[in-house]
Amino acid sequence: MPPTQQELSLLIHPLVPESVQHNNRVLSQLRSLTAFLLGITAGILGLQSASGFTFYFVGTIFVSGLVQILLIGTNSPSGGAEDNIGAYFPGASGGEVEGIDGTGKIHAGSSGGKRAINRKGAWRDIWLGGGVMGEALSGFILGWAGVGGVLR
Repeated sequence: MPPTQQELSLLIHPLVPESVQHNNRVLSQLRSLTAFLLGITAGILGLQSASGFTFYFVGTIFVSGLVQILLIGTNSPSGGAEDNIGAYFPGASGGEVEGIDGTGKIHAGSSGGKRAINRKGAWRDIWLGGGVMGEALSGFILGWAGVGGVLR
């Protein structure tokens, strides 16, 4: 029986579970810290109700953009496969690389003569992962209510 696309992807570009777990933990810690700081800032500014939550979501999008641009990088001119989200996060499909055929060749995502690792749904790990709607939101509310309550 020939290997499936996901098996072939993981054989050619393996993901180390400990590394993925570490990357997710670092992203979660970054989200928690920035959400708490955003909450403190919202409390100092005296934001209330929808304007406070809008501030949180805009701040979260800004931090996700910074992580994407500064830490992960877009497809860099150097063409390194390490400069793509798929090299650090498995994505929604369990690590399947986009554009791989039955022979193991990657047909999509080339840059500079080398092939970039584009895993299906890996962008969601950066933009929506790390507890954006869970632990980070609770940290935001804690900082927001704590500082807002002390200042009033």
